[in-house]
Amino acid sequence: MIGENYFNSAWGIITNLPILIVFGLICYNTYAKRWSAKTGKYSTIGRITWSEIYYTKNKHALISYTYSVDGKNYNGEMKVSPFKMEKTVKDNPKGKEVTVYYSKKDPGFSQANKPPSHFQIIGKSFVYYFLLPFALINLFSAYFYWLIDVSK
Repeated sequence: MIGENYFNSAWGIITNLPILIVFGLICYNTYAKRWSAKTGKYSTIGRITWSEIYYTKNKHALISYTYSVDGKNYNGEMKVSPFKMEKTVKDNPKGKEVTVYYSKKDPGFSQANKPPSHFQIIGKSFVYYFLLPFALINLFSAYFYWLIDVSK
């Protein structure tokens, strides 16, 4: 099996060791910067700038807000459950003030109404800064490994 051979080969190990170290550290650094948002210690008042249900092929909701930290303005979007769309949009009309919890070291990372959970902090950074690079680099590396292996 190509996957098993690739990951057990020197080629696979030499490819994946730097990936694990470099992208693991990038993921951890992002997580560490955003951790303070979870504590709820850093918050400010924000204002809803957009609150609407819209239709493409399916029904969606968009609620965006703006807030300021140390004189700099930031924007964020509320996560809207598909099961509570109407209620969430109704409860958060344009212009309403909301409490925004943000990260001290990365003020652009925020969540309105309640501090983000552990999963919300690590989820995106793990996917974007670790899983995606790991998959893409290994896709190309395994392909080249296969080309070399087939030509033997």
